[in-house]
Amino acid sequence: MRITEAAVRRRRLYLLRLEDGREMPVDRQTFDESGYAAGGEITEEQLDSLLARSQYNRARDRALYLLGLRDYACRELEQKLYAEATPEIAAAVVARLQEVGLLDDGRYACRLAKSLTEQKQYPRRRVEQELRRRGIDPLIAQEAVSGLDGEDFQQALALIEKKYYNKMKSAEDRQRVTAALARRGFTYGAIRRAMEAYGAADDEETEEWL
Repeated sequence: MRITEAAVRRRRLYLLRLEDGREMPVDRQTFDESGYAAGGEITEEQLDSLLARSQYNRARDRALYLLGLRDYACRELEQKLYAEATPEIAAAVVARLQEVGLLDDGRYACRLAKSLTEQKQYPRRRVEQELRRRGIDPLIAQEAVSGLDGEDFQQALALIEKKYYNKMKSAEDRQRVTAALARRGFTYGAIRRAMEAYGAADDEETEEWL
């Protein structure tokens, strides 16, 4: 089977045209280093190998670009790569990045847990849910959360002092704050302790909203 043309599609991509009418994208570096050329012959087996290698290289380059923007969990990044490659190739790229130390779910989970706690004042339960949503293994998520400093009521108190300090004057206002904290994932016990620390606890108010 003959390659009739290798047309430049984008800066890093060729569009290969074959004599049977098929067209397929191949990254330029993979094709240039393969030894194949327009007008040359290629077997189906060689074509499959070339396309798989191109998919891997494109997925790897995409992964490195994404990691340059922010950290990712392994599963989260793997799913991002499905636009570039098959699930098998995406998994192979992620596995290789783990081998060279560019991906580490434990390290990522600890950093993200700390960030969610300090910057968003999420309670531990909400942090663990967020980690698992991003593809972190439940055991790794639990370990990351268990390593956090402070307690949930301190997070709730920090939110009251930062965001709700001017909404604590009346019983109705305090009930609204209690409800807002509950929606964030804080337990009754944590909210109760935060209200006590702030000097605004009332059993009937708090229980009415929980």
